[in-house]
Amino acid sequence: MRLTLFTDFALRALMRLAGEPTRSFATNEIASEFGISRNHLAKVVRDLADGGFITTQRGAGGGFALARPRKSAAPSPA
Repeated sequence: MRLTLFTDFALRALMRLAGEPTRSFATNEIASEFGISRNHLAKVVRDLADGGFITTQRGAGGGFALARPRKSAAPSPA
């Protein structure tokens, strides 16, 4: 299966957040960790926040984190 870069970045970001669910991450931190564009990741983060998957906080000490515990974020069985 082939994914778009946008989807790939979104999944990587969600998996990274799930690894440390109590922590808030900065866009720069995740972008440099994965070696991707900060601007592109910012668009991904905005879409994830609009979808309710993550929460964001602007300003000093801000960042983004999972909006729900890992269990409730899992897809429902088909």
